[in-house]
Amino acid sequence: MDRKMKIMRRKRRKRRRKGMLEELLSKAIHADDINAYTVVYRDRDMLKELSLEEFLRLSENFQSIPASRIVCIKRYGDEVYYSATARQSTSDD
Repeated sequence: MDRKMKIMRRKRRKRRRKGMLEELLSKAIHADDINAYTVVYRDRDMLKELSLEEFLRLSENFQSIPASRIVCIKRYGDEVYYSATARQSTSDD
């Protein structure tokens, strides 16, 4: 019983993080200035930083670069989203 609860909690957390990212991107694209946002994403073993507009064009709306590779999203240079998995890996170093 405890194991099932742990698995369900993990799934819920995962959905919540995805929801936050989707909500932020939707707001940036439709309600805010898309040029104010930059995306930092993993490309093999390096991090790349692009404007959100350029990232969406390059990723072909997440077909060639999945959203799971996004590490950080900044708005006017301030961090507004940071991937929990990326944060864990940097704290382990």
